[in-house]
Amino acid sequence: MNEHERRLLRELTEQVTRAVHGNFAPLTFSGSGEAELDAFADSIAKLVADLADAQQFITALSLGRLDVEPPPRNHLVSSFKQLHANLRHLTWQTQQIAAGDLNQRVDFLGEFSIAFNTLIASLREKRIAEDRLRYMNNHDPLTDLYNRSYFTEELERMERGRRFPVSIMLADLDGLKRVNDTLGHAVGDRLIQHAAQVIRHAVRGDDVVARIGGDEFAIILPATDSATANEVRDRIRKSEELFNLDCHNYVIGISIGIATAEQGGALTEALRHADKRMYTDKFARKQAGGPGRREDE
Repeated sequence: MNEHERRLLRELTEQVTRAVHGNFAPLTFSGSGEAELDAFADSIAKLVADLADAQQFITALSLGRLDVEPPPRNHLVSSFKQLHANLRHLTWQTQQIAAGDLNQRVDFLGEFSIAFNTLIASLREKRIAEDRLRYMNNHDPLTDLYNRSYFTEELERMERGRRFPVSIMLADLDGLKRVNDTLGHAVGDRLIQHAAQVIRHAVRGDDVVARIGGDEFAIILPATDSATANEVRDRIRKSEELFNLDCHNYVIGISIGIATAEQGGALTEALRHADKRMYTDKFARKQAGGPGRREDE
C-alpha cells in the first residue's frame, strides 16, 4: 500500500469516526489513484451526506416539525417517512375531532391506537349522555314536544331576533278531566299525546311547539303574519276532525288563541293576547256544545 492509499484510509477513518459521534461535516478526500479505493471513498461520502440529511429530518420529526419533508431517495429514513405520514394523518384526525367529528379511528400506531380509540369511544359516550340530558331538559317526556322552560327561553331569544312578524298560538285541550275521570289517566295521557301530534303535524319544522302545562300547548311561529297563523289554526282544526272520524273512545277538541307581534313588538304581550283569545274560543266552543262544554272540565 503506497502513501496515497494510506492517507486516504486515514481520512476515511476520520470521517467515519466523526460520523459515529454525530458530526456529518464532509471532509475532502485525497485521491489514491486506485479506482476501487476511490469508489469506496465516494460511497463513504455519499453515506455521510445521507446521514446528515437523515439527521436533519429525524431531529425535526422529534420536535414535532411535521412541515419538514423527508429527504428524497434516502433509504435511511424509510421507516421515519412512514411515521411522518402517520403523524400527519393523526394531526388531521385530531383536528376533525376538535371540530366535533367523533367517528375517527386509528389502526396504525400500535398501543397508541388502542388508547386513542378508547379515548374517542369515551368522548362519544360522554357526548351521547350530554345530548340525552340536554334533550330531557328541553323536552316534555310524555309528548316529546318542547317543555315550558325551553318555550320561555325561545320566546326571549325570538324577541331579540329578526324573524318578525312572530305569531304566538296558545292551545288548550278540551275534555281532558272527563277522560281522566271516566277512562283513566292512562287514556288521558294518550289523548294528550294525540293532541300533540295533531298540533305538530300542522306546523313547520322550525316552529316551536311546546307543552307548557297538563293540557296546555304553546306554539311560536316565526316570520308568520296573522293570516298565515290562521291557516295553521285551520290545519289543526282539519287534523282534529280527521282524527275524530277514526277514534271512538274519545274526541280531540282544542281551543286556540292567536296573536301576532310586528317588528319591535313584545312577544310577552302577544302571549297575553293569545291566552285571552284562547279562553274566548273555549267559551264559544262550550256554548256550541263541543268537546269543551262545561261538564267536560
